[in-house]
Amino acid sequence: MSVFPREFPSAMLRATLALIPLTLVTACGGLPPSTATLSVHDFGPLEAVAPEQADFPLRSVEVVPAPWLASNAMVYRLVHVQPTRRQAFKDNRWAAQPAQLVELVLKRGLHAGESALPAGGCRLRVDLDEFYQRFDSSQASRGSIEARVALLAPRADQPLAVRAFTLDHVAPTPDAAGGVLALRAATLQLDRDIRDWLRGLDGRVGAGVRARCGA
Repeated sequence: MSVFPREFPSAMLRATLALIPLTLVTACGGLPPSTATLSVHDFGPLEAVAPEQADFPLRSVEVVPAPWLASNAMVYRLVHVQPTRRQAFKDNRWAAQPAQLVELVLKRGLHAGESALPAGGCRLRVDLDEFYQRFDSSQASRGSIEARVALLAPRADQPLAVRAFTLDHVAPTPDAAGGVLALRAATLQLDRDIRDWLRGLDGRVGAGVRARCGA
């Protein structure tokens, strides 16, 4: 039995049936996709760090992301509106997970694994807890990084020293592009701060740390 009245014009029927597939596609697909071009970001060219600036012996560097950072989404918070909500830019992505970008910077800066260490060398583990763009107002933002760093003894997971780092760097513009530059600067500062921390370990926690790492 037809669902259309007998007097329903055949031309109108054909037109209605032709529109059904289009209606279904629209309903299933939700909103139309953005027409903006997806922008993929990394930290750009990085300056080389002289070996003498990273003279602490390290066998490896590992950056471990928190579960909420295990994607290439560019995350931000509107702290002045909804401080507990994590959001992601729709048309901007990182080229890799933030932990991978940070690990590349630290490996280059610390020259990890570039020399033979008789005692195996210590390992550096970095737990990356936060990596996001923080908007304190609609016109002001900054890149924020929170990390816990542990220097691990050779052939064991025993921590010889630990430290937490929190870094903020003002973004030049309150948008995704500004966030990239701010987080790049904060990551480079993290690299410098870790190198300074490692160089001063013997003086702060007692002699022998460098020796245990194979220096």
